[in-house]
Amino acid sequence: MKYIFRGHIVFEYDPNDKYDKVKQGKIHDAIPAFDFCTMIPEDYKLLGEFFTTVYRHIQGENVELKDIEVD
Repeated sequence: MKYIFRGHIVFEYDPNDKYDKVKQGKIHDAIPAFDFCTMIPEDYKLLGEFFTTVYRHIQGENVELKDIEVD
């Protein structure tokens, strides 16, 4: 499952990785001035959905691990 922001993977959840299930993508070189990007409320909602889904899956719930894309 991936959180994709403007075509770049920001976070990736790999339930099969024993130690590092959530990996952060290398975005600072990929998205110019990422530190200065402003997120809108919908972006925060989708980011929250990503981590909520990861948490629920780790807790053993049967959830759909679908990618989340933000344009």
